[in-house]
Amino acid sequence: MTTAKANRDPGATLRRQPAPAGALTPSTRALAGALALVGAAACSDDVGLPDARPPVDAPVPGQLMVAWTISHDGTTLTCADVAATSVTIELIPVGAVFGVVDSLGCTSGVGVTRDLAPGAYDVRFSLGGSGGVLAGPISRLAVTVTSGQVTTLDPVAFDVDPSGTLQFHVVTAAGDNCAAMPGGAGITSVELQLRDGGGACVPTTFAIAAGGGQPAGTYDSDCAGAVYPACIAATQTVTAAGVRSGQRSMVLVGRVGADACWRRTSSFIVRAAGQTTALNPQELLRDVQLCPP
Repeated sequence: MTTAKANRDPGATLRRQPAPAGALTPSTRALAGALALVGAAACSDDVGLPDARPPVDAPVPGQLMVAWTISHDGTTLTCADVAATSVTIELIPVGAVFGVVDSLGCTSGVGVTRDLAPGAYDVRFSLGGSGGVLAGPISRLAVTVTSGQVTTLDPVAFDVDPSGTLQFHVVTAAGDNCAAMPGGAGITSVELQLRDGGGACVPTTFAIAAGGGQPAGTYDSDCAGAVYPACIAATQTVTAAGVRSGQRSMVLVGRVGADACWRRTSSFIVRAAGQTTALNPQELLRDVQLCPP
C-alpha cells in the first residue's frame, strides 16, 4: 500500500508570517505603553517637586509700617546728630524661637517690613550707627499682621545721648616726643583744636593723664591759639568727655619753642550714646622746612 506524502521542500525553514497592516507588534506595544505613561505624567497635577508650587490656599501676606524719632532731654535730633545709619526690626512669630530681621535706612524716618505671613509677632526695634547699637531694643509684643493689609504701628521713640568720649595718644617718628632734638622730637608745648564737619571750632576740655615722666593736666582748647604749656608724651592718654557726636576733625601742633615743627590733621566720627571713640595713635609729622633735621 502506498502512503501519500505531502510535498515538502527538505531545505525549507519556518518563516514568520508578516503582521496584518495596522496590527501592533510586541515592540511597538511596549513603546506605546511607555508613551502613554509619559503623557499621563505630563497631564498630572503632580508635575515637579511637591514643594515647588505655592499652596493653593496660601494666605495673602501682610506688612507692618512704622515711623521713628530720635531725641534726648526733650531735644529732637536727626540721624546725623547721633551718627545713626539704620533701624533694625526683628520679627519673631509668637511662640517661635527664630524669626526674620529687616534693616531700614535711618534718614527716611519711616519704613515698611517685608511681606509676612498673617499672625501675631513679637517685634523689636533698634537704632544702629557708628560704633554699633545706639538705642534699643524697644519691644512691641503680639503685634498682629493682617492678611493683605499694611498695618501702621505707633511711632518708635529712640532716646540717644548725642555725645561721647574721645581718646587718643600723640606720637612722633622720633619716638620720644619730649626729649631734645636730635635724639627726640623736642616738643615743648602742644596745641589741639577740635572742629565740626563744617570747620567751626568745638571748644573742648582735654584731660591729659600722667605718663612718660610728664604730670597729669587739663587743657581748655578754644582754637584761638591757646596751648598746653608742656610736652605730651607718647604714653600719656588724652581724653575729651562730652564731645558732640558726628563728623569731626582735629588739628594737632607740637611746638619746639615758638616754632610749629610738628603737625597733623585728622578726620573721624565721634560716637554717640556715651560711647568712647578711641583713635589710632595720632602721629605728628615734622615740618622739615621750618625745622630741618
